[in-house]
Amino acid sequence: MHRILRFIILFALLSFSHSAGAELKILEGEHTVVYDIVNPRGVAFIPDYANDSFEQKVLSQDEFSKRVQVTSRMSPMRTRVPFPIPAQRISATAAYYLKAEPDRQSDDPSLIHLARDITKENRYAHEAANAILSWVADNLTFDTSISVPADALSALRYKKAYCVGYSNLAVALLRAAGIPARVAHGYLPPGYEWGFSKEYWGVKVNDGGYHAYLEIYYPDIGWAFSDAEHSINFVDPFHILLRVDGMKMPGTYKGGYLDVDKATFYTIYQEKDNTLMVDQLPLPNTKRLGRRLDDQQHAALITGRVSDQSGLTVLKGSSVLWKDGRGTPTSFSDGRYAITLPTPGACRIELKGPGYAKSSQEIHVEPGRIYKINFVLQPGGVIKGKVVDGGGRPYQEGDVFYLNGNTSYGVPVKRDGTFIMDGLSPGTYKLTVMIGDRKVSRTANAESGKVTIVDFVLK
Repeated sequence: MHRILRFIILFALLSFSHSAGAELKILEGEHTVVYDIVNPRGVAFIPDYANDSFEQKVLSQDEFSKRVQVTSRMSPMRTRVPFPIPAQRISATAAYYLKAEPDRQSDDPSLIHLARDITKENRYAHEAANAILSWVADNLTFDTSISVPADALSALRYKKAYCVGYSNLAVALLRAAGIPARVAHGYLPPGYEWGFSKEYWGVKVNDGGYHAYLEIYYPDIGWAFSDAEHSINFVDPFHILLRVDGMKMPGTYKGGYLDVDKATFYTIYQEKDNTLMVDQLPLPNTKRLGRRLDDQQHAALITGRVSDQSGLTVLKGSSVLWKDGRGTPTSFSDGRYAITLPTPGACRIELKGPGYAKSSQEIHVEPGRIYKINFVLQPGGVIKGKVVDGGGRPYQEGDVFYLNGNTSYGVPVKRDGTFIMDGLSPGTYKLTVMIGDRKVSRTANAESGKVTIVDFVLK
């Protein structure tokens, strides 16, 4: 309970905002994950596959293991197919995915009427697809109950579904609007709920294990994945594809498992992520991720390079947007940061990298404008030490707090009694150790590029 309370206090002091409102977060960049998948009873078949925003390759395999590379590309949409899509622009193969099916009743009058109503103001096919997926996001509630039917009409009627129902309704509405679409079946490796990562750019996937999503056809660029619970016109690389409805994906080995509860182990062998959030759109009202739909910038974008005094790139770190007294943190990589603001006004941008002092700049922004601000980070000071009792024995828990302006920050005391604060701007700091209801305070100076030792004795 004591540790929980400390985290609550820290959260309140930092005032970090994790609910910046509902919006479509627009990503750019590329994210690749290489998995090693092992099962002593065999690993199930995984196909090679690629479309406009996704590529999956099996790099090596045998009966008991596979190394799989999954790449997601969040490049701007380069499609400009008019909507409704002219029939002559849809290939015979793609036209198959306009047909109604038992679980995707795209010929039902209620679905046809709804699809027309949702897309009545759209000029392009990708805008219509975005409108349909936004409607599904805002009108369905995630529900894993086995009593909830998973067909499109049931999802529409009950307004609740799990991944299959989300996908079936989205596909049925797309087909009713004359946009070819089909269901994809994959596996989410340990992550989100139970492993590698619980969220992807602040948007949570409610499923683990086997997962259904969808693929949409645009005549000028081909097929592109979407996840009706998560993302529009791409899926992140935590989606391992197994099959797509109506397609034959031959493989030499058919047995084996992918289920974690059947002793399948997943390890990330390599990961390269250079994605950035570069824009925000107001719809859907439920948080989703997407790619750029056009060349227009909607929210204000502050972006730039991060380097040190010698001009070398600061490869990773974090940025914080301070606005209206609240801070929203975001990580950056490869020396480039990006921060979006959907509302105008004054704000402060604060950047920090490992071993570097914080650097900040104030700016007034207007929606739709791009502001390029480069940061040069200075070496930060380090304050570290040890917390012991009167007998010299180290405390194995607790926190050391320090003030920076009006904000309090804290670092934990490790099991050997040590603590470390790095990346401090030069200056004098008041440090306070809190363990239970006891606390001791001291002042210490941080110097650029130097280490200051401060020990505490709590009697």
